[in-house]
Amino acid sequence: MMTAQDILRLTEPKNQNLPEINADSSFKKYDLVFVPVFEESVKNVEKMFPSLKKLKLKGEKKESHDVVEGGQILKVRGMGKKSEMNNRKIRRMFGAFYLSGEAAKAKKIGIICDELDWIYFAALAVHVAALNPDIFKSKSKPEKAPEVALINSSFKAKATAVKKEIGRGINMAEGKNLMRVLGATPPNSLGTEMYAKVIEMLCKKWGVKCKNVAKKDLKKYELLNAVSEGSGHDSKLLVITIPVAGSKKSTVVVGKGLCYDSGGVQGKGSHMKSMKEDMSGSASVLGAILNIKKNGLKLKQTTHFLLPLAENMMGSRAMRADDVWTAGDGQTVEVIHTDAEGRLVMSDAICYAKNNFKDIDQIYTIATLTGSCIVALGEVYTGCMCNDDKLKEEVVKAGKTSGELVFPGPWDEEFDDNNSPIADVANLGEKDRDAGWIKAAFFLARFVPKDKKTGKHTAKFCHFDIAGTIDMKGAGAAHRRKGFNSGVVVGYLSLLLTK
Repeated sequence: MMTAQDILRLTEPKNQNLPEINADSSFKKYDLVFVPVFEESVKNVEKMFPSLKKLKLKGEKKESHDVVEGGQILKVRGMGKKSEMNNRKIRRMFGAFYLSGEAAKAKKIGIICDELDWIYFAALAVHVAALNPDIFKSKSKPEKAPEVALINSSFKAKATAVKKEIGRGINMAEGKNLMRVLGATPPNSLGTEMYAKVIEMLCKKWGVKCKNVAKKDLKKYELLNAVSEGSGHDSKLLVITIPVAGSKKSTVVVGKGLCYDSGGVQGKGSHMKSMKEDMSGSASVLGAILNIKKNGLKLKQTTHFLLPLAENMMGSRAMRADDVWTAGDGQTVEVIHTDAEGRLVMSDAICYAKNNFKDIDQIYTIATLTGSCIVALGEVYTGCMCNDDKLKEEVVKAGKTSGELVFPGPWDEEFDDNNSPIADVANLGEKDRDAGWIKAAFFLARFVPKDKKTGKHTAKFCHFDIAGTIDMKGAGAAHRRKGFNSGVVVGYLSLLLTK
């Protein structure tokens, strides 16, 4: 088992064998050079590499040539239309190039970078791709990572701007990699107590205020506590507050922190293997905080980040279907299924925010919440449910900008059939197989602050279901290694929270 210091050490870039990333105006000193060719840029490529004219390049995606020239290997890759590139494709292209170059045992990798606007995503992609799960192994002695240069003849004249963009990308990658390392940490090392300690240590390092809510003060939050009843670990609630001078309203961010989810007494069966990643919503919040701090971003409002931690196990005291528990705001909840536990801990975190913070303007919740979202949207789009149209538009835009796609579901209360004959609400809809990811969001919405007279929400609410987009099984892809999750959310959450 690892100590908190061991886990913290693994989250530090200096211990992750990441490559040095620079910019260069010439490709001459690199033993392996990636040359992306777009349909619109064939002539520019041929001007830079005259010997490639004989290949009669068109820039089509099927084109692939390895050319040895003057002691260098040029990996020429057709990329299709440049006009169709977006931030997501840019990031994936550079990540795939890096892993390919590393696999070829290159010492110095050059990658032609067509645009200044691509540098941030290039640096981000390389450090995300380079993170290797071998850092967890006891005798890991990796070869030194290759040097990486982003190459464009104009970069010399723009050295200051280029360096800044590389730095921004590296900082974002550190936030994503923090999330990914925490998600990969074995659950016997990252129980609720250990995770709480790690969070406190990170916050001290970043210089932000963190409160580990005392057990006695969590007594009335029965939903949060009930989830850990069958575990040897108590539920925890960590509250990180970053104040903004002059802010009259506040934002609340809740990240699900299920350190392990067995499904409870009703179980998960063969789906249990990847459930150490069920705390990734909370880890994505930590990654966003790191990125915000390292990149010097300014929050729009005073922001409270709430991380409810629990472990859903099958002990003799575990919560059962038919149990009724009381939330921190007094609402009673009937348990229909013990594997619908994430919404319980998050709802009580919202209740804690309502009980302790005034003038809440908006609430974001992030969770690996439902298999239903994977069925609906696969691994491409994060499911989003939002009660405010303007905020919904901002969310979709932030997803496109960060390269982490978000799909908003219909905000229609006709979906909400989380009804119980003996409690105020049930933790599963009556037609539980129908639109489950939407119903889960409506369950959470029942705890969002409301006007006592009208019953309407007084805070904007936005829920992200990352069950599909996170890659909980760590299957990897051409642009990132097997063994870690995708690091989704860190990018667009940072954008949504800052000016």
